[in-house]
Amino acid sequence: MRRSSRRTRGFSLIETLVAIAVLGMMVISLLSVLTYGFGSVARTRQVALAAQICQERVEAVRNMPFDAILALGPTFSSDKLARLSAGQGLQVVETSSGPDIKKLTVSVSWSYRGQTRRKDIVTLITRMGVDRK
Repeated sequence: MRRSSRRTRGFSLIETLVAIAVLGMMVISLLSVLTYGFGSVARTRQVALAAQICQERVEAVRNMPFDAILALGPTFSSDKLARLSAGQGLQVVETSSGPDIKKLTVSVSWSYRGQTRRKDIVTLITRMGVDRK
């Protein structure tokens, strides 16, 4: 009788290996979730920075005289573009529904993990300014 009670008191080798395997799978899952989360935060940070650069450029162009907008080149620079890998600023001014309305497209493109990412902001600019008739 004493012999059987001794066998049930401890863990067997198989139980220990199964516990280690389950714990290992949990740790690997946790690490993959953390890695994905950090990557997602990095992507979100870059998109937010690109949107901020675009918005600042749109505001700068809106503050220019209307005739000066027509003379803008296809690219622009910003100190913040250096924070994005291979960051470039592009701007396109097109004639919209009339001679006193221009369509401005401001784009920021950059490279992230071998893929080219891009953020665009499109707005209309009038000769009279915003909300004026």
